[in-house]
Amino acid sequence: MPEFSRNEWLRLPANERVAAVGHRAYVGGAEPEKWYGIGRLQYHFLVMNGLQTHHRFLDIACGALRLGQFVIPYLDKGCYFGLDEEPSLVSAAFRHEIPAAFVELKAPSFAFNSDFNFDFIETFDIAWANSLVTHLGPEMIALLLGNLRSKAHPGSRFFFTYWPGNQQPGTAYHPNMDFRITPSRLAEIGAPTGWKMTDIGDWNHPRQQLMMLAEPA
Repeated sequence: MPEFSRNEWLRLPANERVAAVGHRAYVGGAEPEKWYGIGRLQYHFLVMNGLQTHHRFLDIACGALRLGQFVIPYLDKGCYFGLDEEPSLVSAAFRHEIPAAFVELKAPSFAFNSDFNFDFIETFDIAWANSLVTHLGPEMIALLLGNLRSKAHPGSRFFFTYWPGNQQPGTAYHPNMDFRITPSRLAEIGAPTGWKMTDIGDWNHPRQQLMMLAEPA
């Protein structure tokens, strides 16, 4: 792998960063125990919190399918929807992480954009975002919640992780910078976009990310 300064690294296009470190390392799962362990943690959490095989499941910032490799085989055909800004991550997952037979059998759908355009799904039962809000400023969180609300029905639920605190780097979004936000601030952002927040808190994430549940207000 070439050596980059942090500033050089942050200026590289995402597909070049993926190629430089690999799809697992890019999403923070270089070691097998982190790759599979965090994927299983997410999957088990979702099943324990009501994810059923017939649910329309929306995986926001699905990345290289660290969760998808478990959820896609579990769900009924056509029930998995993944959104990410970087197509090369999903392409790598198709090559290395999830058997082609499952992709053909389960027919997952994907869209690629960075402005949270969810037009590829009519509605969802459960949405999920692991390690996404941890990289978003308040204006991007509001955009995410507002766009997602238009696809929610009264029983929809959105689980997402966050880091507690009050640290906002001087950018709206960056996948390699850490953002921290308080539960009360998340509630303030969520209310005008039509969501009520419930702070679930600790869910045994190895990097101490906490869990929030958003439900239609």
